Amino acid sequence: MITSILVTALTAALITAVPAHPAPAWRGELRSAVPISSLNPAQVSDLLTGQGIDTGSVRHGVDVYRLEYRTAGPDGRPVIASGAVALPRDAGRMLRTIGFQHGTIAAKAEAGSVGPDTNRLAPITYAAAGYATVAPDYLGLGTGEGTHPYADLPTQTSASVDMLRAADTFVRRNGAVLDRRLFLTGFSQGGPAALALGRALQHGADPRFSVRAIAGVSGFYDLFGTQFPAALDGTVQPQLATISTAYYLVAMNRLYDVYGQPSSAFEKDYAPVVEGLFDGLHSGPEIMRELPRTPAELLTDRAERQLRRPTGAMARAARASDGSCTGWTPRAEVRLYAAGSGDELVPPGNSVHCRDEFRRRGVDAPVVDLGTVDHNTSAKRAYPLVLGFFAGRP
Repeated sequence: MITSILVTALTAALITAVPAHPAPAWRGELRSAVPISSLNPAQVSDLLTGQGIDTGSVRHGVDVYRLEYRTAGPDGRPVIASGAVALPRDAGRMLRTIGFQHGTIAAKAEAGSVGPDTNRLAPITYAAAGYATVAPDYLGLGTGEGTHPYADLPTQTSASVDMLRAADTFVRRNGAVLDRRLFLTGFSQGGPAALALGRALQHGADPRFSVRAIAGVSGFYDLFGTQFPAALDGTVQPQLATISTAYYLVAMNRLYDVYGQPSSAFEKDYAPVVEGLFDGLHSGPEIMRELPRTPAELLTDRAERQLRRPTGAMARAARASDGSCTGWTPRAEVRLYAAGSGDELVPPGNSVHCRDEFRRRGVDAPVVDLGTVDHNTSAKRAYPLVLGFFAGRP
């Protein structure tokens, strides 16, 4: 039943990200650009070595900028969003371009355009290999306005398309040119976001951009068929499952009114505080301290049933947040990367599901086994493999 819901409704989930008419002129308008990091090749190598990332692809120094730009909020009205652009030094005027979609964060300050954490490491890694890398923070993160609509593919896609437009403007103003034939990649939350962006661009979200290849890393491509069942049955590390399900429910309630009053979704000891924890100001560890250790202690029976078998408003939320691998046939080559075991947050069944869905449509999207590693290590292990994959594409 879940598969049927997601497949039959996928068009509504993602076509909303593809405008039926030309985008308003303000979409993607660059508002500001601020330098935030500048590294020579030796400094890049030291940074990556300290994080356990292979440095074999380091060829260039890197300059990173935070862009602020205009995009559409969930209601279609203009809002300010932010993102990072990492540019390689001495790489010529025409820059091969990667679009990077980051993984789950709760605090605005953890975004790659603000905090020098994992979400900036990927753009630096790719830029040091010679690629201009465009990394949106998504709505409500970084210095963006409002709260983050976590896992909502339509808004992630529209914010990402507009970030590409803003980055294109910024790079041209600085004497270089983005190659608009893009390579797309993303980690965790960014895995389905990268695929959704690829779908939108393939369907004409901005005809100036096209897609060469897509690489998804440890993504939760099958929320209601794989990810949430694993979160509720203990396969996902329980505290991480508690945070991620709460984050999803709060975000979807803001958009789709999936539970109405907090007491309908969260047990009485937590109902008064859960929504306030996901205001963009609390970090993951801070949220963890305020929530119980397991989803069973946090969620009401009704909320758990909806995560297992969505109906009504939750089914609408599912259509907007799930199904990035179903209902479309990528023309670009797709490759998926996942830990064979050891990932405490995103089971590899997500990637297997995605591979199988594409296979049904005649698309080969192999899953590359990253070994027995935890979730964050899977990203670091994948970066050089993704670069190798992209380097082999014309």
